[in-house]
Amino acid sequence: MSDLSYKLAELRPALRPVAESAAWVASFVIANAISQEPVYFLILLLVLGSDVLDTSDKSKGLFRDFVAGGITAILALALNDQLGLAVGTVVAVTAVGRLLQKLA
Repeated sequence: MSDLSYKLAELRPALRPVAESAAWVASFVIANAISQEPVYFLILLLVLGSDVLDTSDKSKGLFRDFVAGGITAILALALNDQLGLAVGTVVAVTAVGRLLQKLA
């Protein structure tokens, strides 16, 4: 492998969470702009459900869900969207609860 490949392989774990968070923000803003929030909320809840039911010891998905739920709640608060605030809060609180349960 070339030197560039090694550098990219080292950067990938650091860039992935940033890219995922940016994707959640972008999808929320786009869904809000085209009035398709229920689709975004359904996807958010389905991903959370998948990560909650995951029996492996990995908790990356739950942390991602916590960040996505928190960002959703903050954006919904800024946009005065009560449904978004409720869904984002439920997702964030559920993800943190499951994370704490896995760590114990």
